[in-house]
Amino acid sequence: MKKVTNIKGFTLVELLVSISIFTVITSVAVFNHAQFNGSVLLTNLAYEIALSVRQAQFYGITVRQSTVMPGAFDSGYGIRFDLGESVTRYSLYEDRLPQNHVYDGAGELLESFQIQKGNRISKILVTSGSGSPVTANIVDISFIRPNPDTYITVGGNTSIFYSKAEICVSSPQGSSRIIVVEATGQISVTIDQTDKCSS
Repeated sequence: MKKVTNIKGFTLVELLVSISIFTVITSVAVFNHAQFNGSVLLTNLAYEIALSVRQAQFYGITVRQSTVMPGAFDSGYGIRFDLGESVTRYSLYEDRLPQNHVYDGAGELLESFQIQKGNRISKILVTSGSGSPVTANIVDISFIRPNPDTYITVGGNTSIFYSKAEICVSSPQGSSRIIVVEATGQISVTIDQTDKCSS
């Protein structure tokens, strides 16, 4: 005699509940992954900008031959941020003789860097001495040998040198990182925890 076992499956309600739970868990995982991915890309961008400033510093205080005058080793080097022109681009330039600590145009351009993935430079703050930071749209950060110090100027005005520049980069998700450049030559990257970068 055959023994008949009663096989039960999912009811329609149980199946719908299981699918709903799976959908919610998957949605949360995908959303968190996208946020994590955006955060990693923004941090990488901040370090790339910091490395570009470090590259200008390295060129400026070591012996690098001028790109237009073979045998000349007396150029300065810098980074230009111009938010009025573009919030997704910045430039590495050679500050040729006579050195004025600012970018004078395409003749001094060495390399232009494009920011991708919807990230942008949201704000630049400069500080003079022990004063409060002020917003600037055009900032030049330059280095001229043999001095390891940083020359930070705003809007092409070389009569005032600032003690600190803070370049804010922001992602489409709203998170921000700050590249801090001190007049002493120190360059660092921090997370914006005080909403300094918000407009």
